[in-house]
Amino acid sequence: MKISTAKILPYNLKLKKSFRSAHETINLRPVTIIALGSDDGAWGYGELEAFTQPNYTSETQATARLIICEHLLPLLKKQELCAPEDVTRAFISVQGNQMAKAALETAVWDLFAKREQKSLAQLLAEHSHLPSRQCIPVGISLGAQTQPKKMIAAITQAAAMGYKRIKLKVTSISEVKSFCSIRRYFPELKFMLDANSSFSLQNTTQLRKLEEADIVMLEQPLAVTDFVEHAVLQKQLHVPLCLDENIFSLNDVRTAYQLGSAQAINLKLSRVGGLANALKIIRYCKAHHLLVWCGGMFEGGIGRATNLALASLSPLTFPGDISASDRYYQTDIITEDFHLKNGTLSLPHASGIGVTLKESIRQQLSKQPNILKRDL
Repeated sequence: MKISTAKILPYNLKLKKSFRSAHETINLRPVTIIALGSDDGAWGYGELEAFTQPNYTSETQATARLIICEHLLPLLKKQELCAPEDVTRAFISVQGNQMAKAALETAVWDLFAKREQKSLAQLLAEHSHLPSRQCIPVGISLGAQTQPKKMIAAITQAAAMGYKRIKLKVTSISEVKSFCSIRRYFPELKFMLDANSSFSLQNTTQLRKLEEADIVMLEQPLAVTDFVEHAVLQKQLHVPLCLDENIFSLNDVRTAYQLGSAQAINLKLSRVGGLANALKIIRYCKAHHLLVWCGGMFEGGIGRATNLALASLSPLTFPGDISASDRYYQTDIITEDFHLKNGTLSLPHASGIGVTLKESIRQQLSKQPNILKRDL
């Protein structure tokens, strides 16, 4: 198979309400829709998940689109693709830029699944030799709250919606203390906290208070480039640590495991360069008894469907950050809705990622130029 057409469409998704983390407060979520057409007329879709500012990773929407157009698509144009993993090998000469790579790579996986008339989840199960499930347990991520009453209200609403695992963003020790004080009001819920690198080793004594709050894990408490101090902290805490922002590759996971930096990995396929690399990480974590679960990045409908297919694989038993369709956005880019039922989301049945772009999006894409016709 050869890719004959490539179109990109920047698009802004409007959040229903602001979401605050240690990185930033967002009201709009920019994504870029990637459409790849094969030489037999089939189409595959991906989604660029970088943010506007380089706060979360060094990539942004603008820089990633530049890399896609100027460096990755010229490589992809030359390739005869026999398997979706060929994309990862084609991009090996380009250092970093994992989100740019993932946006194209996931679109190719969608193409292959459609050509074989299989769901993406089926194709991933075959390539990974791992069973998949139809119903996937999911959790919810709640923005940071400085006031205990607002924190209680947000948790109560999430529990009423049916989420069994709740992640709270925390940006300060005072927010950690607020959570510890209200934890007893929700004895049946599973909680984890996500610090987004808000703390240092100097906060170790204060973070030990979380052991009394019975949380399942503390995500990324220290610096995004660090593995050594996370290992030091993990040795002093009974609470399992989870790494997120510093996991860009299988080698990063190996480093974390060898050093004892964490007991869990938040796997974001866009941050590790796509599905092929994600499958390698899942297999490694399974072999080394390291908890791995599927994280989220405020994806639109394409990204959410792709994440859901990955989260269907059997080793990912911990509920991932893949909320229902109506969780974040006023309107999405796809026609289908993902509805929460008993704390789970169900896989779509159609081939590929299993979702359909809204007609307005399809029309906008049709008007975009074929980038591969440029003199790349």
